[in-house]
Amino acid sequence: MGNMSIEQQNELQTISSGEEAQNLCVNLYNTTNELISLLDEETGLLRKAQTSEISKMQIRKESLTATLSHYMDMFRRQADEIRELAPESLKDLQKQRDHFQKSIEANHGALSAMQAVSERILQTVSQKVSERESGPEVYTPAGGVTNAGVKRTAAITIDTTL
Repeated sequence: MGNMSIEQQNELQTISSGEEAQNLCVNLYNTTNELISLLDEETGLLRKAQTSEISKMQIRKESLTATLSHYMDMFRRQADEIRELAPESLKDLQKQRDHFQKSIEANHGALSAMQAVSERILQTVSQKVSERESGPEVYTPAGGVTNAGVKRTAAITIDTTL
């Protein structure tokens, strides 16, 4: 099987017993459950603006997504057999799918909010950078105070606490 593509390997993995159908359903359920947990954790980090922690999760999320995709391909190809051999497992998978959808929506909402905040910060910084302020006041030879007439960009400070 070393030189076969994943699609070719999937073709060889056919479900012929209730135990095999049940195992596939359990694998689907467990992988989806892990992905839900990871998404929920990521959503919590997004809401707390702890984005540096999120990048550490990316490899695991990609791995779980690939595994889930593999199991879903197997499931789709043999859905009729699975319905016949493991009908009770389908109810659990449907509930799990609904839970997964809610986690995806919450994660998407948190990502959208983070993006909106980031865009507002960039717009504010851009606006402040483009503002011009009068240059420093200087003393004239006669002892008076005058504006040097120089225009400079506004100073910017960034508060990184949210």
